[in-house]
Amino acid sequence: MLALKNREALSEIVLESMTNGVSMRQACIKAGIGAATWIDWTTKDPVLSERYTRAREALLDAMVDQTLALADEPVPKLDNGATDPGLVRQRQLQVDTRKWILSKLAPSKYGDRLDVSVSDNRISISGALLAAQSRLALMHDASHVQDVQAKPDQGEGGGPSD
Repeated sequence: MLALKNREALSEIVLESMTNGVSMRQACIKAGIGAATWIDWTTKDPVLSERYTRAREALLDAMVDQTLALADEPVPKLDNGATDPGLVRQRQLQVDTRKWILSKLAPSKYGDRLDVSVSDNRISISGALLAAQSRLALMHDASHVQDVQAKPDQGEGGGPSD
């Protein structure tokens, strides 16, 4: 019974830490258990698994809050009053890393939305090629008629007159 109560107490530490924005592995370290042990527990206990799923969602929401805080927080100034480009780049890397993680862990919620739908009102390549060939044929025929009209008729004699 003591082991079960200890497991429940450790589970609470992990879940609460995750809900507050700590990664699962860091939460396990804080609780003094291995990540493999935690995964084993959640695999064997459906109630704990559901609570873990909700804690992961809360962790992602906390990461969104961290991203906004990083983006909104002014970059500290150097002693001379200038902004350190290294600090700006570090902040940008922190924001971009969180955005990337969010897009991979919850793509439907935080990923880029690309419209990959296909509609039937697109141009038919074969139809466009046939239409282009028809136009070329008409242009060729028209230019041939103009060439024939532009050349003098060589008539019956067949050659220039003497």
